[in-house]
Amino acid sequence: MSHTPELPERYVCDNCHVIYAGTVTHEDEEFHYSEPTECAACGSTHFVIIEQYARHKTQ
Repeated sequence: MSHTPELPERYVCDNCHVIYAGTVTHEDEEFHYSEPTECAACGSTHFVIIEQYARHKTQ
């Protein structure tokens, strides 16, 4: 059987809109993703999960 790779969680910088792949950690035989601590482009510390980004910007 072929294996479908897991896509990383993606985060959008709330300030400059750069998209980041989440930082991966391996715990309890599962992979977990977390947002970056700081945007390398603008220095912001506020991120939104990409699936919630459109809703977040319209609220």
